[in-house]
Amino acid sequence: MRVLILEDQAIVGLEVEAIVRARLPSATVTLAATIREGRDVARGTVDLALLDIDVADGKTYELASDLDRAGARVIFVSGSTRADTPADLTHLAFISKPFSHFEIVRAIEEACAEAPGARRTEDL
Repeated sequence: MRVLILEDQAIVGLEVEAIVRARLPSATVTLAATIREGRDVARGTVDLALLDIDVADGKTYELASDLDRAGARVIFVSGSTRADTPADLTHLAFISKPFSHFEIVRAIEEACAEAPGARRTEDL
């Protein structure tokens, strides 16, 4: 499984990464800080993406939509409000910051239960 974490606050990104690695020890986890970096990662296989919404180079809604259409499971982990999420993305999981370890683990488990196979996202 390949996991993308897009978070521009390093300490938060490292915390999410540690939780993901503990829950999915065989996963390949890539931490990105910008949408551009996230798109570079998404050109390969991404099975699961945990995305902050507001990052240094904009909002991740378009990337989230592209990943979702490509079959990746997307989880927003954000200080933004769920009410601000575009209507076409409200079906995606949403975890508010500050978050608990349990919330991240539960969202990962739910996403993994929904998506047992890898998805190709080469055309992003």
